[in-house]
Amino acid sequence: MSGLTVPAGNSGRRLSEVLRKVLIALVTGGIAFTLTNLAQKDPLLSVTLSVLVGGSALVVQFLVEFETRLREVQIGQEDQAVQIKACVDERFRAISEATELFGLIEESAVQTDLLSQLVRHSTKIGTDSPPLAHRLAQRELARMSEFLKELGDGAEAIYDGEDRDWLLSLANSAGTSIDATSLTTVDGGGMWSTDLGQRYLDSQRDAVQRGVKIRRIFIQDRPEPGGQTALDKIYRQHTDIGVDVRVLDLSTATDLRRTSLFDFVLFDGVISYEVTTGTWLDENNPPIVVNTRLVLRPSRVEERGERFRELWEAARPRVS
Repeated sequence: MSGLTVPAGNSGRRLSEVLRKVLIALVTGGIAFTLTNLAQKDPLLSVTLSVLVGGSALVVQFLVEFETRLREVQIGQEDQAVQIKACVDERFRAISEATELFGLIEESAVQTDLLSQLVRHSTKIGTDSPPLAHRLAQRELARMSEFLKELGDGAEAIYDGEDRDWLLSLANSAGTSIDATSLTTVDGGGMWSTDLGQRYLDSQRDAVQRGVKIRRIFIQDRPEPGGQTALDKIYRQHTDIGVDVRVLDLSTATDLRRTSLFDFVLFDGVISYEVTTGTWLDENNPPIVVNTRLVLRPSRVEERGERFRELWEAARPRVS
């Protein structure tokens, strides 16, 4: 026979509770019969009172048990209602956060389809992907998140070591101007023959073709490692692609402030790309780049613009 089955333990416990109630009712009725029999000589009255008292005791027990169980049910319903409310609030909170997030995406100046692609593509890294891929994705997302925060704060972003992605991306994204200084200390003459240097030249060529004005000052702060021939080659590489180039020889420019000489590139006059180098070891080993910074603070960028104009006035076109 199919249907609900009651566990044997629960069935036995319920039977014992019923027997206990009946036993209490019988004892109560017996006591009532004894007392009424002693007080009254009428057996019928004694039996009637004992049955009434025993039945009342039995009913009272069931009413007490019913009240207890009803209270337990109410408490269970209240707990369940609290859990349901918490679950619903959590879901609505998640929906509210998602709605707010997508609202911010719609209002962002960054293309919304790029942000949507970032979210969509990140979900493709599933549980079947290697754990190393998970950790790599998390680190890259954290790095990108911090970078976007720094850009949004409008102060500066710092990259430890020599950067290439920022430099190439800025060159490919510039819309009006690129003003750059190149110190012999930093470039060492060999930077332009590397993969990064060649890609940077290609990006500048593309920028010139789309109307971006590029000016570069080669600052000779120490003798050129490759001699004048090396500098002539670099000079021609830039002039051939349409870059307006000047050379500043610090040995003859005695009136310039030398305390603020460092490599920087101004993109569209709003972002300054700057590198910090270590100490110069020897002529054959140029210093390494310690860190790269993107400066967005308007006052600092304006200072870099004024500094570039000062250096540009002091520099001269290279004589062939």
